[in-house]
Amino acid sequence: MLAWRRNLLVTFVMVFVVFTAFAFVLPFLPLFVRQLGVTDEREVALWAGVLIGVAPLLAGLLAPVWGRLADRYGHRRMAARALVSYVALLVLSAWVTDVWQLLATRVGIGLFGGIGPLGLAMATSLAPREETGRAVGQVQAAQILAAAVGPVMGGMMADAFGIRRTFLVTAGTCALALALVLAFYEEPEVSAAAREKSGGSFGELLRLPRMVPMLLVLFLVNFVGRSFTPILPLHLAELGVPRDSLASSTGLLISVYSVAAALSATLLGRASRNRSPRQLLLLTLIAGSLTVLPMAWVARFAPMLALAALLGLVSGGSLTLCYTIGGLLAGPDRRATAFGFFSAAALFGGSVSPSVAGLLAGWNLRGIYYVDSALLLALSAALLAGALPATVATPGAQPERA
Repeated sequence: MLAWRRNLLVTFVMVFVVFTAFAFVLPFLPLFVRQLGVTDEREVALWAGVLIGVAPLLAGLLAPVWGRLADRYGHRRMAARALVSYVALLVLSAWVTDVWQLLATRVGIGLFGGIGPLGLAMATSLAPREETGRAVGQVQAAQILAAAVGPVMGGMMADAFGIRRTFLVTAGTCALALALVLAFYEEPEVSAAAREKSGGSFGELLRLPRMVPMLLVLFLVNFVGRSFTPILPLHLAELGVPRDSLASSTGLLISVYSVAAALSATLLGRASRNRSPRQLLLLTLIAGSLTVLPMAWVARFAPMLALAALLGLVSGGSLTLCYTIGGLLAGPDRRATAFGFFSAAALFGGSVSPSVAGLLAGWNLRGIYYVDSALLLALSAALLAGALPATVATPGAQPERA
């Protein structure tokens, strides 16, 4: 097997395992908070929200730092450190005795949450330029599928084995991912002098042409992708879904969207080998705008489910194309640092959108669909106006088509 393909396979498994581990806790974290002695329902909800949100928030803030460290000290070494930290923190989570100790472990997971940008850099490190999109697409598919299956697996395991044992099983899967990385991942050959010069300063990276617009695109694309979650149960209730099946119907819709988005990420990543990622991104944004708008008008669950699947297929790969363009824009010597900034922008977009959707629901429950459609159209217009380059130059090389 070619080295870059082996690296891609190792990275896919690593990212899927880690992001599944992140998503495991979502169904049972409020129950664990109760077990740890919090009895007031409002306090349980508050603690659960903080515990769920603190890790991705810190991971987003520190993603550029992890990317910079990977460019400087090597992808394999930094991935190993992150995975060792996850194993230790998950084991500790199984033995906490109060909610403050659990918060400390969640903060630790956020501080060492660099696998997102690391995975993108690792998957593309040895890949030929024309395979960059394919590599990015498969890593994105691993993240999306993990988000779809993680909560289901975590809930089933917590019911079957108990919450504390679920943390231990999750730690074991991360340990297996660590062994896989150490045994099979091949680090790109970079001289010590080149390592010292790699990455550059954060300011230098942000001053690259079109870098800031790229960050804004990533923020808004993930804003749209994560905006529906808080209003879906209320929307489905309006569509006549019975109250006792609202949770399962919401989960089904999110899972269908996620699987379709994972397929889209894989297919569009492959398509970028022969077609301009910028042109493909433009098509996905326009198609997404036209698909999300009718979601505000449907009157039954079945068409809503069909539109969710279609939205995942036509625009689920938009993030993949953004990362592909951004990776080519930054060049190989500082790609991990760039992916850190891109991951941070996407994470912030995803963290802000549920609050905006909740605020809009006070005015119009379906207002977020109109806002999302308008944002995607505005991004399409910006692309047509040249907000992103038609060509991307890597340092020391001829311009590359994006």
